[in-house]
Amino acid sequence: MIFADASFLVAFFAGTEHGKEARRWWMKNHSVITVSRLVLFEAENSIRSLPLSGKIKRADARWAIECMKRRVSEGMIEVRELSNKRVYPAARRLSVHYCEERSFGAMDIVHVATAQELAAKRLLSFDDRQRELAEAEAMQAMP
Repeated sequence: MIFADASFLVAFFAGTEHGKEARRWWMKNHSVITVSRLVLFEAENSIRSLPLSGKIKRADARWAIECMKRRVSEGMIEVRELSNKRVYPAARRLSVHYCEERSFGAMDIVHVATAQELAAKRLLSFDDRQRELAEAEAMQAMP
């Protein structure tokens, strides 16, 4: 299973900084990507905010969100959920284990914990800190 974070989705659908790399990876691999509802929300929120910084036009942001929703309905993006009773203890374990030596954001920790609890072996992310945490937990960070 391949778990994607919001940075990958934003790059792919909104064509931000790593957009070409995200598209190249997905076109080459033709894999179903697994996400949580929190990842989808984070990606949608980030895409909605891009026009405020002038990175894309408002109409392009709306189109990117619609394309992402279409990929979910087509099954190219699978939304999987876990109970908080599983995710937060796993996230706390990561925090206790790693955050005394390095600083990791709470969302990064929650996403890696979710990926682990879903038994993902690979994480799609352009977030360097999240990639570092995933690799420390023996997940392959891509692309």
